[in-house]
Parts: sequence; C-alpha cells; structure tokens
Amino acid sequence: MGREYRIGEVAARTGVTVRTLRHYDRIGLLGPTGHSDGGHRRYAEGDLLRLQQVLTLRYLGFRPRQVGETLDRPDFDLLASLDARRTVPRDRIATLERIEADLAEMVGSHRATGEWAWEHVLAAAASARSGLHERETRMETLYTPEQLARFEEVERRVVPAERAAIEAAWPPLIAEVRANLGLDPASREARDLAARWDDLLARTMAPYERFEDLTVAIGENIERGAFAGRPDVTDPARLAFIVRVHAARGGDSGPASP
Repeated sequence: MGREYRIGEVAARTGVTVRTLRHYDRIGLLGPTGHSDGGHRRYAEGDLLRLQQVLTLRYLGFRPRQVGETLDRPDFDLLASLDARRTVPRDRIATLERIEADLAEMVGSHRATGEWAWEHVLAAAASARSGLHERETRMETLYTPEQLARFEEVERRVVPAERAAIEAAWPPLIAEVRANLGLDPASREARDLAARWDDLLARTMAPYERFEDLTVAIGENIERGAFAGRPDVTDPARLAFIVRVHAARGGDSGPASP
C-alpha cells in the first residue's frame, strides 16, 4: 500500500490551496481516497496523479467540467495524454520548459520502472499550478471582465477533444510558416500554407463568431505582439506573410488573424 497524504501536505507540495482541493472534492473533480478516523481527507498516490492531470488540463484552458469529462472517459489514455501535454502547453518559455521537464521525468520514470515516482508527480503538479496562475494573470491584463466572461461561455460550448486538436495543430503550423517567410507569396507552397492557415483559423474562431468585440480584441492583441514567445499563437511577422499570400492570389479569403 502506498503512502497517503494529508490535504495540507498536498497543498504545500503542489501550490494548490486547501480551499481549491476542497472545491475539487465538492464538484466531484478530485476526491480523496479516504478519510482518517478524525474525518480528515487522505489522498493516495493515484489521487496525486489525477491532480497533476487536472492542473495540466486547466492550464491548457479546459474548464472544470471539461476536465472531468476528459479524465473520466473510458478510453482516456493516461500515458498518451502525458506525452501530448509535454509538447502542446508552451505559454511562457521558462514555465513551459519546467512543465515539459517534469512531465518527461514522470513518463520516463514510469516507462523505465512500471511505477510512478511520486516526487515527479508532485513536481509536475506544482509546475502546472504555477503556469496556470501566470496564464490567468496574463489574461486579466489583456481583456475586460465582460470579455473574460465571454471566453468562459465559449469554452463551455467547445468539445474538449476539438479544443485539444486545435491547440495541438497551431504550434507546428506556426513554426512551418516561420521557417518559410522567405517564400514567394505567389508560389504554390506559400498558397498551400495560407490555405491550411485559413482552415485552422476558421476552426479556431468558429465558437467566437457571436462576440465581435472579443474577436476584435483577440486580433488586436495578436497584432501588437501581446503573446510573443507562445508557439501556439502567431505574431505580426507571420500574419504579414499570410496577408501577402492573400494579396498575391488576387483575392481576399478572409483575415489572417481574428
């Protein structure tokens, strides 16, 4: 039987507040395996692993209900999910390198021994919590309270699998455009890149169509470089390239950004 952790220990080791852990328990997202004779929550090693997954998905933008639906799916593959999370979530370079390293330690250790190294699980949970805090703070400086509320409404309407697919598709496409900024905008290769860009942009922005002010704000933040350093968000140079390709083919297929 593995070690059990008191709620205060979990909070101290991961940076998640006791209040948040109690909230997760109340909404059925993460409950303790058991309770002490005095009625105190006791978290087992499996609970720590679920907490790490909860925090990583929250960091990626999933709402609590979406997190629960994702983790509780019968076909949910834990190792595949951890592998995907190593490369998809890259907000701030320093924070994301720490998250990636911790997830790599988790997966590598498990594959080598067949068991979870709980020190790595706790470290990964703490890293994800730190990243989540940075992400939430950053969003509050870029959007009004009303716009943040609209983000939440949109997120409730997007299927988690579709969100994950879109988030996974942007970094390699943005990197490919960056590597090909020197292409002739009229070339077939440039047109193919722009067509893939337009398709993914349409998928990304479809849930936001009801909120014109929000799409405008997103576009303005991208165009002024507010998300510089994020490989899942474009920058002005790459937007300008897509605009040049649109112009070279003599038509307007839509905006290069929201």
